[in-house]
Amino acid sequence: MPLQGNLNEMSLANLIQVNCQEMRSARLMLEHAGQQGEVYFSDGQVSHAVLGDVTGNEAVYEMLTWTDGTFVYDRDQSSPTKTITVKWNALLLEGMKRMAERPAPVSKAEVKMKTDTLSQLKQIDGVNGVVLATSDGIVLGADIPGSDGEGEAAVAVFLGAASSQLADVLQLSTFSHGVVSLKQKRLLVMQKTDYYVGLVLGENVSPAIVASAAAQVLK
Repeated sequence: MPLQGNLNEMSLANLIQVNCQEMRSARLMLEHAGQQGEVYFSDGQVSHAVLGDVTGNEAVYEMLTWTDGTFVYDRDQSSPTKTITVKWNALLLEGMKRMAERPAPVSKAEVKMKTDTLSQLKQIDGVNGVVLATSDGIVLGADIPGSDGEGEAAVAVFLGAASSQLADVLQLSTFSHGVVSLKQKRLLVMQKTDYYVGLVLGENVSPAIVASAAAQVLK
């Protein structure tokens, strides 16, 4: 009789580890958010996986990210083909590495928070534009006349990351803000825990005064 369970109680990684260590041949069927996938085991190794049009290693990597859903484990089921040749432990290691490198998903609440922050920052005297970006350069929100914010986000992330690294090396205080001159504009960069802020400054505006006002908004 097939074994059924929930992925939030036993993850795919755990299922693969247990099955392969016990040298079983089986079929594992998984369902998550309307998606259905299958993983096959032969002689204690993962031999085949399919998720829609994706097969092999890539299918396993994607299903490893599923933190909820259901599974049905059916023993003594043979694999219809062989699309995976790497050892199961190497497969899991690569899958976990990819998961760690993925940007964290942004919730609707976080998006609303960032939108509110964007609006408040834009209202500061002397601020002509605002961009909010994740540490890997993804634009969370932008309000800059004549720009989509991509270029300003890249500059903000580069300046913020470089300044933080330099502060660590030289054992200086934590990076709070900095200013860089771009073509026909100045960009004030500030760093938060999980994102960067770029503020386009008007002419003859004091970066220190704007930074102080922005810090109050970002509390």
